[in-house]
Amino acid sequence: MSVSPVSSSKQSWLLMPRRGSRVSVFELALLVVCGVLAVTVLPPTMQDIAVLTFLWAGLALAWNLAGGYAGLISFGHAAFFGIGAYASTILFVNVGLTPWIGIWIGGLIAAATGAILAMICARLRGPFFILSTLAASEVVRIAALNWATLTGGPEGLSIPPVNGLANMVFASKGAYVVVMLVFLVAVFAFTKWLEGSRYGYYLFAVRDDADAASAAGVNPLLVRTVAMALSAGITGIGGSLFAQYFLYLDPTFVISPELSFQFALLAAVGGLGTAIGPVLGSFLITPMSELLRAYLGNQAAGLHLVIYSGLLIVVMLYFPGGIAGALMRLTGRTGER
Repeated sequence: MSVSPVSSSKQSWLLMPRRGSRVSVFELALLVVCGVLAVTVLPPTMQDIAVLTFLWAGLALAWNLAGGYAGLISFGHAAFFGIGAYASTILFVNVGLTPWIGIWIGGLIAAATGAILAMICARLRGPFFILSTLAASEVVRIAALNWATLTGGPEGLSIPPVNGLANMVFASKGAYVVVMLVFLVAVFAFTKWLEGSRYGYYLFAVRDDADAASAAGVNPLLVRTVAMALSAGITGIGGSLFAQYFLYLDPTFVISPELSFQFALLAAVGGLGTAIGPVLGSFLITPMSELLRAYLGNQAAGLHLVIYSGLLIVVMLYFPGGIAGALMRLTGRTGER
């Protein structure tokens, strides 16, 4: 979709409510397959892969709200991930607050941080915005490393492994698979709703041509700020779920640039600006990465990274619109928004 500032017909079209974004048969079938996997008794290794695949898919969808829909390419989402993880964990360990409440508090703190970052940096363009988000993430990481009395510093922070529903600590990995699937489905449903909403229409307009959207009466800064806040808040919730699964937080990982790159990579491989794209990206990349690491890591150190990188290069070269874009072309749809 492109919007011309001199076209009054397109400007009026900009303010019309969008049609509801429908769930395709393919998307519905994929969700059904996920549901079957969640209730199937899998080997522990496969359960680990399912947990990570669902979690990273939800987090890639969250990144896509800012990067794919609002055009805010961020390499600092690990900061929001870490803020959510540490907030819920600190409240649980130090205050005794159940993680079922702590994840929402962590999400709100992450959302507020994302909104502040967007208000300060959203006027920057291209690499300048990317570098600003990366710098913000490094500030959060350094703070977590040095504020040892609160975060545990370089030694990290552990969650007591006491099983219980109130603690969100489960003896069975199958329960975590279900929790992560619920998270993925909730984020996917929210994304589909957003696509069909008036605000979603504003997002696409601002992403494609902020000046034209502004001329049509849309506030680009407000639209981008809300998008970053939503993206950061969901990422913070995902960080809390990550903490409850691994029961340990290491600031060098949970607030690392590599984690931010991973969110962006999954969305880009699957297809930016689509709801199903980040899900497909995670379903392709995460199991492949984990299986290659498991089967090749001990035999030929580093070989799994070579294969993994080679496959990524092939996907990016021959499917520039991502997996979702390739599927849309096969079905005769443009996939443009």
